[in-house]
Amino acid sequence: MAGASVTQDVPYRALNGWLALFIAIPCLALAALAFLGGGVLVLGRGSAGPAFLIVAAVALIAGIILLAGLITLKPRQAAVLTLFGRYHGTIARDGFWWRNPLTAVAKVSLATEAQETKIITVNDLMGNPITIAAAAIWRVQDAARATFDVGSYHEFVSLQAEAALRNIASTRPYDHDEADNVGEEANDAKRRLAEKATRVASLRADRDAIHADLIAELGQRVALAGVIVEDVRITHLAYAPEIAGAMLKRQQAGAIIAARRQIVEGAVAIVRDTIRRLELAEDGHAGIVFDDQGRASMAQNMLIMIVGDREATPVVSVGAKP
Repeated sequence: MAGASVTQDVPYRALNGWLALFIAIPCLALAALAFLGGGVLVLGRGSAGPAFLIVAAVALIAGIILLAGLITLKPRQAAVLTLFGRYHGTIARDGFWWRNPLTAVAKVSLATEAQETKIITVNDLMGNPITIAAAAIWRVQDAARATFDVGSYHEFVSLQAEAALRNIASTRPYDHDEADNVGEEANDAKRRLAEKATRVASLRADRDAIHADLIAELGQRVALAGVIVEDVRITHLAYAPEIAGAMLKRQQAGAIIAARRQIVEGAVAIVRDTIRRLELAEDGHAGIVFDDQGRASMAQNMLIMIVGDREATPVVSVGAKP
């Protein structure tokens, strides 16, 4: 067991602590009785006095060794043992155990932990500065690696979580709308960047895909410390304060354009359907016959009435004076 690799848990065969305790108590009692009996015989110059003292010393040492090796582990807790500087094994079962009292014990929690990164500023794929933070849920799977392969696995996970978040945020666009807003005047480099941004998941809209990427990225980074990542969620996402106002205006403009486009498409459909209905014959009666100019005039008036912000003011023609 002494020659085992320190980068992998090796189970330690610990003895039942209650058995060791039940043996230690009689040993201590025997040591006390033998010491008293041996002392009486020595003072009385009996020949069996030194033998009693030897039995008392042996029983006392055995009792102390048994008591010194007792260890208690809580649920979801492991004990990493080292003997004279070398890895000696891991006790990963909760309960009352006895191990070699000469071994040093380092207890490691195997419970699931949550850790949130600080809010960091990073440029997204389109070069826009954003502020982002995430919370990682993880647990130690290999106590030996967490103890020996990194200095402090808590600090290691914290640093790697921030590094993974920076990497993911810098290779994803904040929103796909940013790529769509790259106009014809953009140069080839910006156009290629916009095309790439439309193919990858965005930080705002594709949260599930981003979370999956964060779990995979962070899981690879912390595997060295014997840690597995169960979940990573973005807890904060916003534009940096210096561009937040401009980005808000752009989002509002995009929303207005989208709304106008929907209104215009609906208005065109209404005008087309109205003219078609007027021109069709119904109930045996002939429909209204429009020439090209009349059809265009009616379409124009209806579009103005539907799309315009103000209410339409009808004009009634009563004919010319005689």
